[in-house]
Amino acid sequence: MNDQPGTSGQPTGQPTGQDPWRPEPQDPQSQGPQPGGTLPPGPAEQTARRALWLGVGSLVITLFFWPFGLALGIAALVVGTKARRLATGRPGALPGLTGGMVTGAISVVLGVLMLGFAVYLWPEVSGLENCKSTANTQTDRQACEDKWLPEIARKLHVRTSDLDPLKGML
Repeated sequence: MNDQPGTSGQPTGQPTGQDPWRPEPQDPQSQGPQPGGTLPPGPAEQTARRALWLGVGSLVITLFFWPFGLALGIAALVVGTKARRLATGRPGALPGLTGGMVTGAISVVLGVLMLGFAVYLWPEVSGLENCKSTANTQTDRQACEDKWLPEIARKLHVRTSDLDPLKGML
């Protein structure tokens, strides 16, 4: 027998009756708050974070490719609404839910504005593109721009010179 303090009295290397690789079974009542004092994220928290990622992603993508950003913004609103429904009766706010729904809503508004802008200018822009696609020379392309850019400027209520920075993009 070993009389040293802190030892179990068994020789070193001998099993103590428990498998060191198998965790001890936990009491169901002890699965409440974790050591940090917070509950593990449930489905409502995960869905709220998903809404945040969708909302922020949709806002960034709307600036570059508005149709896909519009779709992601709608998805952020749908997922945010689902998270809000999952959290009914739950105390406290869901992290990321408000941010996801606000950025998703901004993305939807921007996407709808861009869609309206595209529909409003469709006849002029498509006429310019058709004209440029049939142009054989640089002079023909310049003639297309001279014909269609004033039409676009008139519809936007701006001067034709205001569209000069956009000549290469249109």
